[in-house]
Amino acid sequence: MGADQVSEIAPGVREALEAPDFCATFEVAGHADKWVQFHGVTLNAAYPRAEHPSAVLAALGGRLKEWAPGISLTVALPTDEARTIAKWIDRYFETVLGASDDYGVDVRLERVKTVGRASNDSSASGY
Repeated sequence: MGADQVSEIAPGVREALEAPDFCATFEVAGHADKWVQFHGVTLNAAYPRAEHPSAVLAALGGRLKEWAPGISLTVALPTDEARTIAKWIDRYFETVLGASDDYGVDVRLERVKTVGRASNDSSASGY
């Protein structure tokens, strides 16, 4: 686990926790195919493997909500503590997505489209 990466990821997680209408997207720098999105207590992530992610979740924790083999998975986490979630994301990057020990991370915060907003509300935008 990279302390530097956890320190880079944690503020984005914290922002998404404090502003529930935002999603934090984390990418391994230079690898757009290695990504994790966090919103609420749910993670959506690239999942390049064909096998069921039960072994991954047994090692990392979390409850599988859905998955598409070779594409992505969605996981509910049992915590809302930013540093713990950042550590989960870091371990996922390294163990599932094959990031090196010294990978860089790009962080992006985006407003999520909220169902039920009036169509003339210009503050709602998709991601």
